[in-house]
Amino acid sequence: MDRPNEHRACIPRCKLPVPTELDSVGLCVHHFTWSVEEACAEMHRQVALRQATVERRAEMATYLSECALLLARVSSNLCLSDDLKRRILCTFLSLMNLRENLGRAPGGHAPELRVFAPELFPTPAVMPDWLNSESNASVRSQV
Repeated sequence: MDRPNEHRACIPRCKLPVPTELDSVGLCVHHFTWSVEEACAEMHRQVALRQATVERRAEMATYLSECALLLARVSSNLCLSDDLKRRILCTFLSLMNLRENLGRAPGGHAPELRVFAPELFPTPAVMPDWLNSESNASVRSQV
């Protein structure tokens, strides 16, 4: 077993350390973001070609929320280089684009995202009054 001070490589010949936030996947930030973006691209193809069943879209939504949570934990580390911050933001964008595509997928809506760590979001989002009025029903349907 590795000691905490020892460098643990994620894949052979990778010189980047595996942060404690990514111990569960065993990858450094670079390789984790790369693998998430590759997975998002493949899932996007499945959705675009209408090959994703309702069950598969539910699996995708779960994967998206789990990856977003891991990325949020990694990004809270203040010792990240600008390049890693950029990669994390690009990966968040890939996750958000896929989530939007899941919502637009024909044959049903994407399942509601479940927050696995409710302590991260202690207060529920409040809908503005102008969205609640009956006269803005057309605006509400677009939001």
